[in-house]
Amino acid sequence: MTELEALEAVKKAISPESLSYVQEVVFKQSWEGQLYPEIAKSVGYHPEYIRDVGAQLWRSLSESIGQKVTKKNVRFVLNQMSEEILQNSGDSRTDSDASTPSTNVHSQVGNLLSTEATKTQIAFPSVGLSVQSSFYMPRPPAEEQAFSELDRPGGLLRIKSPSNTGKTSLLLRALSYAREQGARTILINIQEADTAIMGDLGRFLRWFCRNAAQQLGVENKLDDYWDDEIGNKVSCKIYFREYLLGSVKEPVVLALDEIDQLFEHPELVQEFLPMLRAWHEEAMELKVWQKLRMALAYSTEVYVPLKISQSPFNIGLSVQLPVLTFDQVKGLVERYNLPFEKGVETDLLRGLYDLVGGHPYLIQLALYWLSERDGTLGAILEDAHTRAGIYSNHLRRHWEIMQRQPGLREAFAEALKEPEHGAVVDTMMAHQLERMGLVRLSGNSAVVSSELYYKYFKSLLLP
Repeated sequence: MTELEALEAVKKAISPESLSYVQEVVFKQSWEGQLYPEIAKSVGYHPEYIRDVGAQLWRSLSESIGQKVTKKNVRFVLNQMSEEILQNSGDSRTDSDASTPSTNVHSQVGNLLSTEATKTQIAFPSVGLSVQSSFYMPRPPAEEQAFSELDRPGGLLRIKSPSNTGKTSLLLRALSYAREQGARTILINIQEADTAIMGDLGRFLRWFCRNAAQQLGVENKLDDYWDDEIGNKVSCKIYFREYLLGSVKEPVVLALDEIDQLFEHPELVQEFLPMLRAWHEEAMELKVWQKLRMALAYSTEVYVPLKISQSPFNIGLSVQLPVLTFDQVKGLVERYNLPFEKGVETDLLRGLYDLVGGHPYLIQLALYWLSERDGTLGAILEDAHTRAGIYSNHLRRHWEIMQRQPGLREAFAEALKEPEHGAVVDTMMAHQLERMGLVRLSGNSAVVSSELYYKYFKSLLLP
């Protein structure tokens, strides 16, 4: 079994989930016998992070095929499965069959793994939904707008919404569409950068460039282009413009996910984001930059401490994801194949929808618990706003943000006092609460966006 055949078999095994870029690198280099430190060095990640990625990959594969898989035995396990298929089918093969390429056998292995994968539990809804996932609900016109912007020479797409509302899922689909149109794609999750790397502009830009080169499949030539005398940003710019974009004929889509992580490092933000804006603006004059299209995904909770003239967050096309409609929620119930004995009748489903205001992640979380755990929708609704409920982590995260910002807490308390019509509060606080998804703005008033938030925070903020 070749490396590519094994990789395809694994992809089928974990479907409908998909391998991330880093997982794919770990698998391929593990297949060739590389150690974690060697893999980490080749892609510019910390060894401990690569070990975590590997552990998650082997655990997922083990669950899919019902057999223990580790870095050390992965070749043995997959090759053994292909040999078993050969032995079981050997007696029935004709002479002409004997010359059939081995890829047919490995395709059978992939099909076997895929069949086993259907026995695994539905993935917990904590990350972006893969392109193959049946649980993704399109939210027109967001998809069409995103696809169109990445078709445009020099395009810049911004996907923004509160946390856990589908930004990464849309980004993955936009990249898939771009590849179908013949573009090369680079997906960099800022969350994957080590803290030490984030604290140094030079190290971060080299990590950024090396990631891009790896994903484009070109040789790392950072030392040939990096010049301390002209500085890190200019070196990064030349590396992208002259080397990376010059190495491929196709358009290149550069996608950055979890940009929010940058804002914990103000000095890095002040240098990196204006650099991206400058690249985009140069596409108006220089044809080489028109080959580059950028997609940025970030949470609206984040406060952007940049001048308007420096920020990439006020140019290009902004796509803001709406909440789910009730019809879409009913469609999700069908896709989860939830029986009525679980209490998913229309009235209770409408109660869930109204409780969370159509929030995609909160809807998915409730349906996941109904699908994978004992309980009823009625029980979920009863405990939803309490510390024992399924939304406790989500609610606590918002509460922790308020604990650090007394002004935000006071503003939301005012809105809670007028649940129907809202309250006029400080403009900055109102917009931050809106970015968090806690309120919607109606005229000059901030109105609590859902019954869930009203019930939970009323007990914390009002006497």
